[in-house]
Amino acid sequence: MRRKAKSKWIILIVVIVLVALLDGLSSNVNLLDRAIVVGMGIDAVDGELLLSVQVIIPKNSSSASQGNDFVVYSARGKTLQEAVENISYAVGLKASFAHTNVIVLGDAFLKSGRTDVLEFLVTSDMVTDNTLLVASAGDASEILAVQMPVNEVASYHLTEILQSNRKEAGQNTSSLKAYFEDIYKVGQTACLPLVFLRESDFGLLGQEAEDEKAKLLDVSHVVVTDREGYLVRLGRRQSAALSYTTEKLNAGNISYKGDDGSEKEAIILRTDCSKRALSYNEVQIDLDFSVRPSQKYYVSADGSVKGISETEQQQLRAQIISSIADCYEVCKYYNADVFHVGEELYRRFGEEWKKSVPDNYLDEVTLKINVKLNVK
Repeated sequence: MRRKAKSKWIILIVVIVLVALLDGLSSNVNLLDRAIVVGMGIDAVDGELLLSVQVIIPKNSSSASQGNDFVVYSARGKTLQEAVENISYAVGLKASFAHTNVIVLGDAFLKSGRTDVLEFLVTSDMVTDNTLLVASAGDASEILAVQMPVNEVASYHLTEILQSNRKEAGQNTSSLKAYFEDIYKVGQTACLPLVFLRESDFGLLGQEAEDEKAKLLDVSHVVVTDREGYLVRLGRRQSAALSYTTEKLNAGNISYKGDDGSEKEAIILRTDCSKRALSYNEVQIDLDFSVRPSQKYYVSADGSVKGISETEQQQLRAQIISSIADCYEVCKYYNADVFHVGEELYRRFGEEWKKSVPDNYLDEVTLKINVKLNVK
């Protein structure tokens, strides 16, 4: 009798588990009933959020040979959650954000101080922590909707640029995770690559050459932010200087004036950077650059083959140091610690340092820059 009773309980438990499992499976949305979001854009319009999404709408097997459709939809909401719900209504399908590659933050949104939106994104499971974050020079919706050469979509193009193995000077990558890591460091400063449009030399696919030109996405500028939002936009030279200290580069170039007075360029092969606090008011950046000349090599007086003379190398070092110092001074004006010198000082001296310095500690800190140049 005991064995029969025990068997009944086991069977009952198995049945309950199976019912629960099947019920959960029945609530899943079919893939063909989903709108797969590959890119998002967030703008601020009339006190509301405008959410734009670039989605893949899967086709069934009868039309699979034609490929999937990429469409941009937009919807408003007072909160991001409300805008997401309205997007599903606009599309007519359940919006799925699990495959979102990039989030574009519009200029007006960054200046609106809506910190709750990014906090919602990082605390919810809507997107992954590794989703790329970029700022837009104008409306984010315009970036997502831009027509690219060879029928590529903006979201994929941005991802390819920022996650490429070719790390070029001036391209500073940020993700949702990296953004919040920087915001919660000493100084509370983060940087986002700024994307803006420039016209290409190519016409749109299927159109005549004299018709409208396709657009290209440029990410060679940077927007500096703090917890409250937008602080300052860095130009091309300053953005390159920032990338020297934050990325391990293997591409890009540095301009300098040759011994003959002509403009020349050195091609970046590899860079490495380290930082260290020397005292309460001094931080040193050590940079190691490997470069090669873009022009032809030549034979020096001692018979050795060279591409960049000693005096030209001095100019290159001075150029690198000058661009980093310029970036530091511009950001210091806005009390933006883009090089995270406060973090280095805190790591070295701890709470004792934090208690002894004012909020605008950058005014008291001298940034020393040491550049080692290796010509290949």
